[in-house]
Amino acid sequence: MRTEEDTPLADRVLLIESRADEGALASIGQSLPRRSANDEALFLSYNYADVPVGRRFGCCFRRSDESDVVRVTTTVVAVTQQFGVGWDEIPHGWKTLAVLRFDPEIPALIRDLPEAARWFDQPVSIHVSDNDTWEARAASRQRNES
Repeated sequence: MRTEEDTPLADRVLLIESRADEGALASIGQSLPRRSANDEALFLSYNYADVPVGRRFGCCFRRSDESDVVRVTTTVVAVTQQFGVGWDEIPHGWKTLAVLRFDPEIPALIRDLPEAARWFDQPVSIHVSDNDTWEARAASRQRNES
């Protein structure tokens, strides 16, 4: 168990690999709720801490270009893993299939992700974090470039 408070601010990032395809949802996503128009089922890579369902984040950005940031409220709606059992959190160190809700809408950088049938089909390409985490990462990049 690892809390967010035990994680350095700049490391508090959800790592998105891809959108889940219909086969993945049928085989391991049975416990996930029906998605609304602003929800997306996503394969997440190894998680930085225990993150509860209901946790909200403030932005999404590309791993390859962290300056390409979209300010969007992102809420963890539901979580499962390879056995299809619903969880009340994204556990530290686990790869999960999660439903995230984007408000006011799903940003293009999420909609444009490829679909996959399982983890490891795609590399991590999108990060989700709080605005404070994004700013800490941006400040670190600026220091490293100086």
